[in-house]
Amino acid sequence: MKGLGRILGRYVGAAIGVGLFLLILNLGVMLGFILHCSDEKPRPEDRVEVIADGIERQTDGCFAVSAEARRAMEERYAWAMQLDDSGAVVWSDRMPENLPRQYTAGEIASFSRWYLKDYPVYVWSDEDGLLVLASEPGSEWKYLMRASAYTIEQLSVWAPGVLALNLLVALALALLLGWRMYRAAAPRAEGIGALAKGEGTQLAERGVLGQLSADLNRVSRQLSAQRTMLQKRDRTRTEWIAGVSHDIRTPLSLVQGNAAQLESSGVLPEEARRKARIIREQSQRIGRLVSDLNLASKLEYELQPLHQGSFRPAAMLRAAAAELLNMLSDDRVSLEVDIPSEAGALTVTGDETLLRRAVDNLLRNSVFHNTGSVHIKLSLSVSAQSWSVSVADNGAGLPQEALAQMRRPAGEQLPQHGLGIVLVRQITRAHGGKARFVNTQPGLLATLSFPRKG
Repeated sequence: MKGLGRILGRYVGAAIGVGLFLLILNLGVMLGFILHCSDEKPRPEDRVEVIADGIERQTDGCFAVSAEARRAMEERYAWAMQLDDSGAVVWSDRMPENLPRQYTAGEIASFSRWYLKDYPVYVWSDEDGLLVLASEPGSEWKYLMRASAYTIEQLSVWAPGVLALNLLVALALALLLGWRMYRAAAPRAEGIGALAKGEGTQLAERGVLGQLSADLNRVSRQLSAQRTMLQKRDRTRTEWIAGVSHDIRTPLSLVQGNAAQLESSGVLPEEARRKARIIREQSQRIGRLVSDLNLASKLEYELQPLHQGSFRPAAMLRAAAAELLNMLSDDRVSLEVDIPSEAGALTVTGDETLLRRAVDNLLRNSVFHNTGSVHIKLSLSVSAQSWSVSVADNGAGLPQEALAQMRRPAGEQLPQHGLGIVLVRQITRAHGGKARFVNTQPGLLATLSFPRKG
């Protein structure tokens, strides 16, 4: 939070700085504009004194206007008048007929500052009285500030340029700040990306994002330590399962051997030989489960190497079907093999031993998890992008709990049951394929799809 507060403070300060810079820039532009207009067009009040000096009262009481004053009045003002101390007009020049010839002190105070009948006026006081000079209506603004029509015209010319200048300056400053922010944030973004991929990162802990870099470095070290611990734990778990599996195989082999001898003994009654056969078959099943558990553990933690090679899936499926038929001791199971001609010549790349194990597990699941007569269909299909193996039966299907386990993400805890089916899924995933299990009511359809790699 401290790092984020520092970043926020830095860029709030930068925003304030940009605002002040633009304010100063605009004030400078405005001042230049005013000076420009002042140079181009003299102010009306600057000429009042010139005109006042050029108007003199004669001995006969009349007023005489010099040539310079006359020229100045004609160039700039619409009309003029001279008021005496009582407010009466004692002299005028081009004064409109509708204007009064007598004014009170209040009226004089009002129009001296603002307007007289919409005429912007300027006054000058001397010993002869009050000189009043008026411009044409609409030629001057005399409210809170004075602005000539020329100034307004120039403003319409200058305003788009000033606006464009403001936008360009703001854009340039924004790009500069953005570039600095990008240069500061880019390594940190790459570091976050590396952490997301499970990789470590080490960032320079300086600049405005120094605190953020320090936090990312600390998280990287923590994740690295956790990753090392998890790898050690997984390796220990796998080694433990492998050790237990090895320890179970020796006594299990003795059980299988003794059961086989009892099963083949001619002196034992039939019932005893039947029980010996059950012991042998169940001990063999236990052996397969132990082997599946060991392999599933290695596949779960990516510790099982794949022995890639070229082989024909059709030949693998025919061999699996023949072994299953030779293993069956009764005729309650019927097996159908469907391999189209285009699939019979297919050659793929993969670990044939593991894939054969996946197919054997699917076939054994259909045999041993169903009662009564069971019909199994083993199929091979091929397309331009993939090839698929499917095993369908007319049995009871899988419980919903087992189907839910098939949809769980990889890397979670191994299931408590259904290990053979889970091993099928793991082998399929290890080859970049997808396993799909659907209850067909009756029966189960298992489909293993793989991309074609050769």
